Amino acid sequence: MATEKPRFSVSFKEETFEKIQEYKEEHNISTRSKTVAQLVELVLDRGEGSRETEKSPSLSSEAMRIARDYQSLDKWGRQAVRELVETETARCRDEARFMADAVLEEEPKVINLFVEPSAAGIAVPAMGRDYEPYELKPEDPQGAAYAVRIQGDSMEPDFPDGSVAFVNHDALRDGDVGIFSVDGGTVCKQYHQEGGAVYLFSLNRKRRDADLVLLPGGNRSFVCQGRVMTSKRYPLPKHR
Repeated sequence: MATEKPRFSVSFKEETFEKIQEYKEEHNISTRSKTVAQLVELVLDRGEGSRETEKSPSLSSEAMRIARDYQSLDKWGRQAVRELVETETARCRDEARFMADAVLEEEPKVINLFVEPSAAGIAVPAMGRDYEPYELKPEDPQGAAYAVRIQGDSMEPDFPDGSVAFVNHDALRDGDVGIFSVDGGTVCKQYHQEGGAVYLFSLNRKRRDADLVLLPGGNRSFVCQGRVMTSKRYPLPKHR
């Protein structure tokens, strides 16, 4: 036995009625009653999906304006808009994929390499007059502030003649290797302080004759110019 569909009367404001009529004509719906039924179903469907809708970002006023303009287009205009949107969406995806795959390599750090050598046993004029740019290699200490070239054999075997020592501005601890200006000359030595005296030792104990001792109250000038960056600690000489 056929079941009769429930019927009821609904009254609308004139403005609402006009919108229903526009929707009917736009979607080629045969009657106003079918139009109202379809609109009611749309509203109910949106209500069921309200939780998902709340999570979605709201459309900007510009997007809403474009959507309204889209509704006023004929089928050819809408097709043109859809094709443009698909093309631009694909382009944006391609650009995003390219940027995700691209490896942005950092430019290597460039520091000053002082080519007027730091004396490892023999004092030379203070560094800073002659230098050249030095591009840090991956195996070099990346925190270096500058570099100096060693001269002499008193810091062998770790710092042989002609080698490059990398320097930063960290505070020196007892036993660190540093770059020092003594009486206007520059030396690379191991630092030690005891009883108010400063000792600058050669790592190569065969060249202990190149050690420097600065006694308290002396008239010698002394400036620490940086800590040499090393991968190990060096024991202080047993016999000073």
